Amino acid sequence: MAIGAVSPDIRVALDTNILTAWRYGEQNILREVIAYQATHKLLPALTSITVFESLHGFESGAKESGVQDSSANEGLERIKFFIENCSILDFNQTAATVAAYVCGRLSKNMSRDLLKDVFIAATALAHGYGLVSRNRKDFMLIADHLPPSHPILRLAVWKH
Repeated sequence: MAIGAVSPDIRVALDTNILTAWRYGEQNILREVIAYQATHKLLPALTSITVFESLHGFESGAKESGVQDSSANEGLERIKFFIENCSILDFNQTAATVAAYVCGRLSKNMSRDLLKDVFIAATALAHGYGLVSRNRKDFMLIADHLPPSHPILRLAVWKH
């Protein structure tokens, strides 16, 4: 298996589900982010795909309702604040190469969510980061199909 644990000295990027949990103030996630920041002297990174997913969620909600309510505006401002204070890992050529390799080995009928997770994992790998998520299953599947050039996906699972 091509998955490894995240040791305390490894920098990590947050999956979208962790960023969302932070936005909602889930205590365990807040504690984990604070502990990471105390150790590394900076916030965890975000991938450009995570930023897209988070902002897209707000835009989709505003489009569906026709208006963005005050609660959504507060959530959006909270997410924007976090994004502005994190390193953003770009989906670059190395990430594209890793993602193409993985996607070529996964089911042709993969879901859009799994595809976005492939992009997130590939971006973290391309930048030498571990990944924090609640979605162990999909990232284990991705890790089973990594190219020889990036044989191990470091994954931490932060629970509720």
